[in-house]
Amino acid sequence: MEIPDLRKEIVNLINKGGKITFADFMELALYHPEYGYYTSGKEKIGKKGDYYTSSDVHPVFGELIARQMEQMWRLMGRGQFTIVEIGAGKGWLCHDIINFIKKEFPEFFEQVDYRIVEISRNLIERQSDTLKGLEDKVSWESFSEDGFSFEPLEGCFLSNEFVDALPVHQVIVEDNCLKEIYVTIENDEFCEEVDKLSNPVLEDYFKESKISLKEGQRAEVNLKALDWVRNISRYLKRGFVITIDYGHLAEDLYSEERHRGTLMCYYGHTTNENPYERVGSQDITAHVNFSSLMQEGSKYGLSITGFTKQSNFLIALGILNKMNEVQGDISSLLTIKNLFLPVGMGDVFKVLIQHKRVDKPELIGLRSMAEPELEREIEGY
Repeated sequence: MEIPDLRKEIVNLINKGGKITFADFMELALYHPEYGYYTSGKEKIGKKGDYYTSSDVHPVFGELIARQMEQMWRLMGRGQFTIVEIGAGKGWLCHDIINFIKKEFPEFFEQVDYRIVEISRNLIERQSDTLKGLEDKVSWESFSEDGFSFEPLEGCFLSNEFVDALPVHQVIVEDNCLKEIYVTIENDEFCEEVDKLSNPVLEDYFKESKISLKEGQRAEVNLKALDWVRNISRYLKRGFVITIDYGHLAEDLYSEERHRGTLMCYYGHTTNENPYERVGSQDITAHVNFSSLMQEGSKYGLSITGFTKQSNFLIALGILNKMNEVQGDISSLLTIKNLFLPVGMGDVFKVLIQHKRVDKPELIGLRSMAEPELEREIEGY
């Protein structure tokens, strides 16, 4: 079902000012203050929504991230540790992290301060319901073009399936020239128009990664993700950044295998490649270019701690031990397996960890899968 008021507003905008970039269209479809997909009251996550996230699959996901954060806290000297989660969905990841820390790491719990950055009033209400009883540990913050609503801190910035939903520019190579895809109106329908780039930074984006797109190849460029990295670096005095999402390194993301790009829409647990239908009622995403997050982060003081598949990360943190604890519960076994097996989320999702002013951290979750003890652990699964 399309949101008529949102469609009308976008149509009027184009009729009045001419074609808009796809990034502007995606921004309105997802983040319009009143009618956007993420800002409206529409059910998005879970059985009645459009998709599942790892934190909605099983509490073990949050518990293992909590275990990794406890090690980060120790490496940083056991002082005050602030966790900032960007876009917290229904609040289950926060719920599972905080409760596990409270149960397993009481000393760490005393030092933890958890902040959620959320733009949707509807989601803040749902998160508040999920996090009842944890009000002394959890607070909500905002974000604007000027930055976050808090002072620079020490701890960890965390995002799970956030970067993939930031608005992207779409580009295409025509006659050996990089051009941009715009959205316009024809016969009262949204359609695409190819024209020169709206911003020269789009060409620089590929030059920096030494990527040459082929003739006719279509791709996405997430400039908002670069802004996001810069802002996080500004507000992280010392600590870590954990980014979990589906995506690839640039060489893989922009390979001929993905000649049409990676843009995907989600509605009622089905997928499609048409962002111009169900405007405001379906999710629109694009795979993350992790190389760009690493490159931009390194310019602003964020060093690369490690990059791995979600499967490797969770196995290194002990997810197989968790499976042993629920051997008699077939339902739990199946849902946990979905987090790390290749046929589930294990290989699709990646984990990037960056650090700032922490001396050569060696994190548990980034242990190599080639280590003998991990190879032994995974046998039989």
